[in-house]
Order: sequence, then C-alpha cells, then structure tokens
Amino acid sequence: MASELLHSLLVECGLADNAVAVDDRFVRLQYGSAFVLVGISGTAVVAVAPLFRQLPDRNVEAFYRKLLVNNAQMGGVASFAVQADGWIVLHAGRSIKGLDSNELGVLIGGVGRFADQYDDELIAEFYAPASATDAAVAASGDAGGLAGPAT
Repeated sequence: MASELLHSLLVECGLADNAVAVDDRFVRLQYGSAFVLVGISGTAVVAVAPLFRQLPDRNVEAFYRKLLVNNAQMGGVASFAVQADGWIVLHAGRSIKGLDSNELGVLIGGVGRFADQYDDELIAEFYAPASATDAAVAASGDAGGLAGPAT
C-alpha cells in the first residue's frame, strides 16, 4: 500500500477498504464512472482524476471555457488542469502538515464526486461523436430554421 501515513489516514476516514494500491506511493478509488489517484508527493497529498488523454477534436475554445466555468462552480474544492503530457485532469492538493483524516476524506470525495459528474457532461458535449442527424444538417447547410436570419 502507499505510504504508512496515507494508509493510516485512509483507514481513519473510512476509505481504505475501497482503495486499491497502484504502487508504493499511490492508491486508486472509484467514483462512479471516474477514478481518483491519491498519493503523497513531497510534502503534499494530491488527489488526481485523469479524465481525458487529449483535448477534444472540435470546439476546443468552448471546452476550455467550460473547464473554467466548472472550476468556478466547484468553489475551490478541486480544479481542472491540462498537464504537460496533454491529459486533462481534475485535481486537488494540500500540505501534509496538520492534515487530518476528515480533511483527506473531503479532498478525495470532492475530486471523486466532481469527476464523476463532469466526465459524463464533458464527454456528451465535446467527445461524443456527432449524431448522424447533426452531420447531415451540417453537410446540407440547413439548420432547420434554427440558424436565424441570413446576414
């Protein structure tokens, strides 16, 4: 299992039974369709939910805007980030100094619940293939009267 400190905190906050060791530094916890990696890195504990391997193929600016709006809605509990390797993650961290098991449980649970909520929303909006109807409308240039008046 991960470090003794992490293990003891996971036991105290009731998450140890659901934690699966990834290596000697990290554990994995499942939250619906998302998972959270939790570990100690230097002097901090981190919880990271890797969501997408790369940016969506379309509407990248709208995707970034959505991530920023979601960051605001989470009220500082967690935040989206794009890592140097291209992964889009939801993460949170805190210094180990003074950390208690309740704080760790809130940190992990916040990342897990928001990751489970937002992964489905982001997949539907940015990663799901366009429907055949949407593709046909786009190809024909006919928006069914929804495009508004021509300018």
